Amino acid sequence: MEKRLSNIAWSQSVAKLFAKKNIKYACISPGSRNTPLTLALIKEKSIKCISHIDERSNGFFSLGIAKKTNNPVIVLTTSGTATANLLPSIIEAYYSMTSLIIITADRPKNLINSGENQTINQVGIYKNFIRQMIDIKISNQISTLKKVNKIINIAKGDNKNIPGPIHINIRFDEPLLDKNQKVIEINETENIINNKNIIFKVPKSKRPLIICGDLNENEAKDTYNLIKQLNFPVFADINSNLRHYKNINTYYDFYSSKIKNPDLIIRFGSKPISKTLNKFLSKNKHKTYLINPHLYFNDDAKHIIKAYPKNISIDNNNLIDKNWLSKINEYELSFENRCLNMVKKANNEFSIVKSLTKNLNNKDHLFIGNSSVVRSFNKFSGILKKQVHIFTNRGASGIDGIISTSLGISFINKKSKNFLVIGDISFFHDINGFNVLQSITTNLTIIVINNNGGQIFKTLEYANKDIPGFDEFWITPQNIEIKDVAKLFKLKYYKLKSNSFDSKISKISNSKGVKIIEVNTSYNSDIKINDSLEKLLSV
Repeated sequence: MEKRLSNIAWSQSVAKLFAKKNIKYACISPGSRNTPLTLALIKEKSIKCISHIDERSNGFFSLGIAKKTNNPVIVLTTSGTATANLLPSIIEAYYSMTSLIIITADRPKNLINSGENQTINQVGIYKNFIRQMIDIKISNQISTLKKVNKIINIAKGDNKNIPGPIHINIRFDEPLLDKNQKVIEINETENIINNKNIIFKVPKSKRPLIICGDLNENEAKDTYNLIKQLNFPVFADINSNLRHYKNINTYYDFYSSKIKNPDLIIRFGSKPISKTLNKFLSKNKHKTYLINPHLYFNDDAKHIIKAYPKNISIDNNNLIDKNWLSKINEYELSFENRCLNMVKKANNEFSIVKSLTKNLNNKDHLFIGNSSVVRSFNKFSGILKKQVHIFTNRGASGIDGIISTSLGISFINKKSKNFLVIGDISFFHDINGFNVLQSITTNLTIIVINNNGGQIFKTLEYANKDIPGFDEFWITPQNIEIKDVAKLFKLKYYKLKSNSFDSKISKISNSKGVKIIEVNTSYNSDIKINDSLEKLLSV
């Protein structure tokens, strides 16, 4: 029988490996079975450990840190149902290609299906949404530690792997805190292969278009360098981190259906937010080239150039049709002016979008929630006057975990202001995320757009079908006061009207800590402006 290391020695060996791999953060949920590894991680001086009682919120908080740092974050839980609560954040990490190292403590295999307390089959619990999983029985073999090293490289996206979440299931036998022994170490910890430069010969085209979806800060810089070389018209989403650059089109949601016969589309990043623009892409799929090294795992573009923008050289001698350029410019300017005029008169989230973006400073961080909020920003924010770092959870586009993800981002960003704009239902969905404030301090201004439920459902085609219980089961208005949530977690609370938002947001956001601003909006005015904008499409 193989002699194994003690739980303490093994956990220390793993913790030292994480430190050697430059893993800086571990978010830990409490439990007994994960005690040896929790103890080892909090003793590892180069790893900052954060306690979080709710595993679901923990996963999303870790996701926020990983998004901001572009580096894997450890998420550690005990055994049993604690592991299942991580699934929503793992799904988001999988589709957004964000690196998480999920570690679940487990019991020995012989206890599975024995009726033993808090014992479930944890192997494969995340199987459809991770890059890889290993199930570890503690041993004294270097080969076992090498497996951990290899799977960390996979999470990072090293050696041509797609970055994302990985799962390490570690089985601890009792006694959990046993004798100390000498740790084991491995020397080789990195296995990185850089992409080679390639030349992309741009197909002949007179009516080209560039479409940009979700891009992080570094990807956006490299992408813009290519955009400047191509000199094609560009449609860039709010989360592309490109809207502060020149010659970017932003009002395409209102006129993309009117554009006819593009002969070349080059895409960067994930698919756009706009439903109209996605329909446009579906019709022109065979003309589309996607430049991304990893998105082939979740995209149906006809041609995919598997490379980072920074590794691409452009071979382009296209002569673009001037009428094509002028028509797009005409559409853009026309809809920009009309939208701005209507937004000025509106008392809804559209006017809040314009007020907030006007008050943002260089390097500020803005996290935008899902549902109607991100669509409003995408439609109405226009060109940003400052370089703002934009974050979203558009991997799976759920409304869960938004508060926690933004708290993770703001925890890392100490140099500038942090903002979150979120809908009321999404806000209530993740108030457990505020529990982490017992372990950390951070500065974050949360703007809650309160329109009394999931009003986005009223914009869908089946909303006028007189469905019984439509408000109760679709709109789901909540009889919870946002100010009571703020009081519960001892947070600063403000209630503003849209016409006073512009004058007060700067002062409120300058104060320390987490602040909640509630802005009530009228859905009737939303309907009015939506109807008016629809009429613009026929102009």
